[in-house]
Amino acid sequence: MEGLGIIFTIAIIVAVVLVLRLLGAWMLRIDEVINIQKEMLEELKKANKSK
Repeated sequence: MEGLGIIFTIAIIVAVVLVLRLLGAWMLRIDEVINIQKEMLEELKKANKSK
């Protein structure tokens, strides 16, 4: 039964880390910045192909 408690504790720690990471990315708008950079990259690729 002790092993089950250890596994449960590790699972909770991992879940908390993932939630904090997602919350931090949302608060800092990192996801939005990455999407904007992808759009800019696509526009640059199109501009280079037309030359």
